[in-house]
Amino acid sequence: MGIVRRSTIALLAAAAAVLVHAQAASTPLSAATDIVAPLSCLRPVDGLTWMRWSDHRQPLDLWCNSVGGPVLESHVPVTNEIAGMRILSWNVNVGAGRLEALLPRLLDEAAADGLGLTVLLQETFRSGGAVPEQYPAALHVPKAIRPRRPTMDVHDIAEQFGLSVAYVPSMRNGPATALREREDRGNAILSTEPLLDVRAIELPFGKQRRVAVTALIGPRAHAIRVVSTHLDTNGDRAAQADALSERLTSFTDAPLFVGGDLNARGGLRDNAVLAIAKRLPMASCGTGRTNRWPMRLDVLFPIGRLDYLFTGTSVNTLVRSCETLPDAYDSDHLPLLMTVRY
Repeated sequence: MGIVRRSTIALLAAAAAVLVHAQAASTPLSAATDIVAPLSCLRPVDGLTWMRWSDHRQPLDLWCNSVGGPVLESHVPVTNEIAGMRILSWNVNVGAGRLEALLPRLLDEAAADGLGLTVLLQETFRSGGAVPEQYPAALHVPKAIRPRRPTMDVHDIAEQFGLSVAYVPSMRNGPATALREREDRGNAILSTEPLLDVRAIELPFGKQRRVAVTALIGPRAHAIRVVSTHLDTNGDRAAQADALSERLTSFTDAPLFVGGDLNARGGLRDNAVLAIAKRLPMASCGTGRTNRWPMRLDVLFPIGRLDYLFTGTSVNTLVRSCETLPDAYDSDHLPLLMTVRY
């Protein structure tokens, strides 16, 4: 009975804390508000369409209301035709990963081989006025992840290197409301090529809101379609992976490549990995761990491989190589790099 009473008291205290937080957050001076309309994350963007999840609308809309709209800027290169594509997939740990240090090498190597470069980013971020100051009072905003500041956000990096960019935020990066500190985070595609038919694919709500982004890459050579995704850390990732792989069956316009952090703690046999692999073959990029924790805690507490690339069954002959790069460039994940020749 003592345990029951203590549990009841704890639940009542938690409920009271939530009520106090909600009341305080809804005051006129707060950054949080119950009225944020229309959904800020759905700001119309030419060339981008949404594939929203029909269930769990209340939490998905709540989280959506805390972030800014998508970013889509597509550039047409003026150079000659390319013979293929290098595809990098990488969780950059919300700015910790030094993408600005890795990109010059990748761009130079791709150009020397007559290839384009496409980068699939997870846990990238966007800062500034595009992120709304207000957010719903009922939302428990995710904790901020800011391992390296100041640093360029995803739009700044695309602009500096002259790349096309499609960025779709999944969640707010902490509750900060000051203009210089407001951030959201999500998935992105950067490319030396134009981005066509960009789709934001909202996944079933689990622990957090997750939105994959896909684009048709073209037109200097044969078009390909790429997807960048990032799944929940808990068991909900399997349902999200299954929903994503089902969505992907509708894309038959070009060879398909999917990269992402699946948070697959079970490694190659994780349910999230199997859910996608049953429709798209897993690329042979390695079998070892891709997580790199501070102080090498990943060695003391090993978990399965988290990051993967998948290819459509019709494009296996295009893949020339795929590897896990040995340097994390200060991220907590290793990058995956695939070479595709048309």
